[in-house]
Amino acid sequence: MKLRLATYNCENLFSRARVLRLADATRRAELMAEARTWQAWLARQARTGSRPAASRPGHDAAALARYLELPAPGALPGELRFRRSRIGTAHCEAKARVLRAVDADVQCLVEVEDRASLAAFNRRLLRGRYPYHLLLEGNDARAGHLGVLSRLPLAALRSHCFDRDAAGPIFSRDCLELELALPDDRTLHLLLNHFDGPDDGPADDARRRRQAAAVARIVAERHDLSRELVAVLGDFNDSPQRGPQCLAPLLHLPRLSDVLALQFPIPDDRWTGHRRRNEQMDYILVSDALRAAFRQAGAERRGMPDLARNSIDREQPFDGARRRADAASARAAVWADFEL
Repeated sequence: MKLRLATYNCENLFSRARVLRLADATRRAELMAEARTWQAWLARQARTGSRPAASRPGHDAAALARYLELPAPGALPGELRFRRSRIGTAHCEAKARVLRAVDADVQCLVEVEDRASLAAFNRRLLRGRYPYHLLLEGNDARAGHLGVLSRLPLAALRSHCFDRDAAGPIFSRDCLELELALPDDRTLHLLLNHFDGPDDGPADDARRRRQAAAVARIVAERHDLSRELVAVLGDFNDSPQRGPQCLAPLLHLPRLSDVLALQFPIPDDRWTGHRRRNEQMDYILVSDALRAAFRQAGAERRGMPDLARNSIDREQPFDGARRRADAASARAAVWADFEL
């Protein structure tokens, strides 16, 4: 069978409260303060057990009601819920355009808010092309979680968000293990990751190295890379060339190969982001058994901002995606084809 596997940091595939989309920061703050007043009122009603009064507190209740679900369906006593924006904005459509172009059989995603948002994205913008969609919430306080869209059945999953070492929790998001059932009764094992970024300098470097070492240890302990179909993939937030070589424990693991390195002998051709400079940040690493079925790989960059200016090959973005505001993500989607 032919199989295309892909990973993409789609950057903030979120369905946020509508009130947060107001451009007027002062007005947004006023309505949020009004919402806190309402929430306190609802909490008092729940504590006292009294029936809600006909009038509710606040000076701008009518305006706030446009952004709230009252009463909230299925809400707990005293709970207040915001109306959420639909998955279907121009920004989400740009992300969907990238995924439609890649058209992977198994599409791993980084920075997705929740499973409901992932399901809505699949249904509305990908026309339901993936019968299986899954997201497991990890440790990210911003709700940038790991998810997958798949045409293959999902057989099992395992989270590592509670893994610890002497320094504390290892993964700021998760290392999400997925098992997918192939038609011939074989299993495709995936380990999806989003390592810490470089914002805090040496501190983040140390965390990223711990995360890379932990994933390498998980792979070595749980899998026979010479016989099992294994891929370690996601946003590793670092390049193989940058010191202090934080990814070395994982990238140098025996019997594990980078598909972009297999496809492009020159490192400059493997770039997936230009946060610091054009360099590789996103990866699909495959076991020897999966490498034997490898056919080709690539990076879909046409959804990136300022592509024509940053590309060393004068690549052009999708039509209508030349401005930063219209871009899908600052990262490329990485894909690889296999003949299993």
